Amino acid sequence: MGKTKKTPLSEAAYYKIFFKVRDTFNNVTDEQYNEYFYRNDQVLLNIALYLLENFKGDYVYCNMINNDCLERCNYLNKWLNEKKSLYTSNGKCTNNSVLWEKYIEGLWTKLQDSVQHENKCIRVSLKEEKFDNNLIIPSCSNAIAMEIQGNFPDAPATEKPECPVTIVPTTSSCKAVLTTTYVVFGILLFFMYLLRFSSVGLKLNNFLRGKKIKSRNMNYENNESLSSDNNYNMESLDRRFNVIYNSFEN
Repeated sequence: MGKTKKTPLSEAAYYKIFFKVRDTFNNVTDEQYNEYFYRNDQVLLNIALYLLENFKGDYVYCNMINNDCLERCNYLNKWLNEKKSLYTSNGKCTNNSVLWEKYIEGLWTKLQDSVQHENKCIRVSLKEEKFDNNLIIPSCSNAIAMEIQGNFPDAPATEKPECPVTIVPTTSSCKAVLTTTYVVFGILLFFMYLLRFSSVGLKLNNFLRGKKIKSRNMNYENNESLSSDNNYNMESLDRRFNVIYNSFEN
């Protein structure tokens, strides 16, 4: 009994295989593909992850399941060309086109090494299509692609700038001295005005005058008391001399 030939899947079934939304990436464990994961562009990185899963998770088993490698290769090319159209604006975005060739087309070529010659999937590139230049942003259409490196060298430590010693001009010092002098002089004039013309100054003058008069009276009384004491002492001394003198005469 001969071996029955397996029939290819329907178009809807192939779309369901290659155009599905993924949330797990079981084949991203092999480090030999790390160089094709551009980690400075999340969209490009996602396309590379999807391509790895579509090829190693769904395409490589074509000869073992339905013997439909040609059909699977056809839909895998359709899927990848759709992503290229979106990412490179049909090849009109220069920067993204350079990155696409390096990382995505490079990954495709690398993946062919994991299958036998008869099972290799020939790349059918996107045909040249038009794209409105007015819809391409300037950073996308530059002639030279600016690829940002993932690891940046440590920036040199910035030295703290030393501010030069500022010498204050002498004119500023003179102005400060004059200002201070004017302020002090103004304060003195204000207090002199208060003492001379205000009610507070009059009360203070009366108080000081009263203190002077009281002090003068006290000095006068002290002098009078001292004078009377001296007179008393002199009279007492005269009486003593008179007594002594009279005693000598007798």
